Amino acid sequence: MARLELPMEQMSSAVLDVQGMHCASCVARVEQAATSVAGVHEARVNLATERATVNYDRARTDEVQIIAAIEQSGYHATIAGRERGAPADHLDHSARELRGWRWRLVIGTLLLVPLVGLSHFALVSHTVGGWLQVALATPLTVYVGWPYFAGAWRRLRHGSTSMDTLIALGTGMAYIGGIVGLARDLHEMYFADGAMILVFITLGKLLEAKAKGRASAAVRKLLDLAPPQATVLRHGQRVDVPVGDVRPGATILVLPGAKVPLDGRVISGNSAVDQSWLTGESLPADKAPGDEILAGTINGHGALTAEVLRAAGETALQQVIELVQHAQESKADVQRLADRVVTYFVPVVLGLAIVSFSAWGLAAGDWSMAVSAAIAVLVVACPCALGLATPTAVMVGSGRGAENGILIKEAHALEVAGQLTTIVLDKTGTITTGKAEVTRLSPASGVEEDELLAAAAAPQRLSQHPLAAPIVAAAEARKVDISTADELQVVAGQGVRATGGGHVWLAGNERLMAAEGIDYAEKKGELQALRAGGQTPLLVTADGRLMGIVAVADVAAPYSRDAVEMLKQQRLTVRLLSGDHQATAQALAALVGISHVRAGVLPGDKEAEIRRLQAAGEVVAMVGDGINDAPALAAADLGIAIGSGSDVAIEAADIVLVGQDLRAVACAVTLARATLRTIRQNLAWAFFYNALLLPVAAGAFVPFFGLRLPPAAAAAAMAASSVSVVGNSLLLRRRRLM
Repeated sequence: MARLELPMEQMSSAVLDVQGMHCASCVARVEQAATSVAGVHEARVNLATERATVNYDRARTDEVQIIAAIEQSGYHATIAGRERGAPADHLDHSARELRGWRWRLVIGTLLLVPLVGLSHFALVSHTVGGWLQVALATPLTVYVGWPYFAGAWRRLRHGSTSMDTLIALGTGMAYIGGIVGLARDLHEMYFADGAMILVFITLGKLLEAKAKGRASAAVRKLLDLAPPQATVLRHGQRVDVPVGDVRPGATILVLPGAKVPLDGRVISGNSAVDQSWLTGESLPADKAPGDEILAGTINGHGALTAEVLRAAGETALQQVIELVQHAQESKADVQRLADRVVTYFVPVVLGLAIVSFSAWGLAAGDWSMAVSAAIAVLVVACPCALGLATPTAVMVGSGRGAENGILIKEAHALEVAGQLTTIVLDKTGTITTGKAEVTRLSPASGVEEDELLAAAAAPQRLSQHPLAAPIVAAAEARKVDISTADELQVVAGQGVRATGGGHVWLAGNERLMAAEGIDYAEKKGELQALRAGGQTPLLVTADGRLMGIVAVADVAAPYSRDAVEMLKQQRLTVRLLSGDHQATAQALAALVGISHVRAGVLPGDKEAEIRRLQAAGEVVAMVGDGINDAPALAAADLGIAIGSGSDVAIEAADIVLVGQDLRAVACAVTLARATLRTIRQNLAWAFFYNALLLPVAAGAFVPFFGLRLPPAAAAAAMAASSVSVVGNSLLLRRRRLM
């Protein structure tokens, strides 16, 4: 599919609910209809979620035109969230669909049992039995088969075909064949065959709908986290209000044991809040005035009042839900092969059915076999399994990831993660906790420790670097008088330069000092010793005078060594890439078990290193958390951001890890490999199934082995194929990740 390169400010994205899709050919038809609209950049349709994501140039088209094009192709489309409403309403729609298939199956079975009895046993005379079969087959065909006949008619009106076309033709031929047989007083009447086809296919649809419901269980669990109402305090009175009506700035009351309805900041009260859905930590986090609480978390034993920070549609929980839904609605690259095949599949099957009918009827003179073979070919070839092979696996895989704090943005990320050969890890905030402490103060000659600490804290007050906070905290703890800096300049890979009140402060490494002409000869030996011990030394100056060294240590996160070992067991090469000094990075690498280290790199150098590895044939994942990691995250085949990191890093990444447990990287790789393997198994089965059963259904083996596939058996096989694909995908829910 050709893609237009458009300025980002002109691009818009629409998510549409599309009803009436039953197979992969429907997916191809909807995508073709959407991309036929001038200005549409890309359209991705997901059969499992019944949704289409369309990227378009809003200067050339809009949602109304896109919906009109889809409806002209024979499908019903609406903006997601308008007709069905919120994601919860989408699940309600799935429940209604499930009830519909269940009723059709029940009524169809009740009519089928006596119909089969009349067809196979001489319960009454042939003529009476024939009319009784008509009386049973007619309501069964009309009621149970209505969705397929209606779908086929819509496709016909728009000059296209789909799975509905095949089923409608197959069952329609069986019904008409029965009428002809009754009128001509023939023994062969195909009422029972057509009825069994409809019942078997409906059974498959019911099982498929159930399985798809289980596949979307992750979204349902997330939706259940947030309560529908919030207790708002207005003029000292408690008022229960739907969360959608609560605006930022309102004051809410969270009672003991209640779920937090919206993101907020605690105003009063103390409690412990269970945040396990977000962080994965089993122990509740203490909350006091000034702390942030998030929607979906569970309050402990103390009541809290909080100021609402974000509306219901903007909470952290809602962002996670949207991320999971986006991943489930996206399309993996491997699905494109199935899409190309399906484009031509239904017309080819129709041609094969005509050839089978003609060969057995005109050439062999066996009209009974001709009808049976044509019906079997039409029914057995429905490409449902091909359409469900990839999206169901992606749905379950991304949902399983969300349950374990692994948020996957696109299905493509699962594919790439399953093919990785190298993992590149950032140091600060990724392998380490990102919560460093001042471990040593080494003043220069004639300088006191408090003077050194004050000079170091002045520029760091304005810095967002992970090493800045512990320096400021140490100065405040010693009640040092810290000067106020007005402006801060970050020198990438070197340090910071701050000015204020006519003073200039520097804090950084040797390159910064050399660039500023600062003599630090008296501290050279100490710098090397500190780095060899895994500490990060910062040279500090005030108004051009060397004040000394402040050493900061950022300890390894609790599970970093375990994570590295898990990645190695997955036959991945693990590399450390850091802007820190070589000795410091080497000391940390040795501690966690990494042998490939490159240190002292600027943000641009990180990106260059990623591209160097890619040029050497490696499939590379970059794991980072800082703004300086964003270029490398974007350049890597797969970017993985630590969820506690910066917004820029998270935006640049393909996978976001909630929390700071680095073992989640290994879990993500395990999940991706299992998902990719499932997709391949599903597609292989779907292709093998059609390649094997189509010639059998056509009667190609009857002259040689007497092997044939009756229409009812073809329907059962087709239903079993779709159910097996969905069932295989559901096995991912039981996959052990850690």
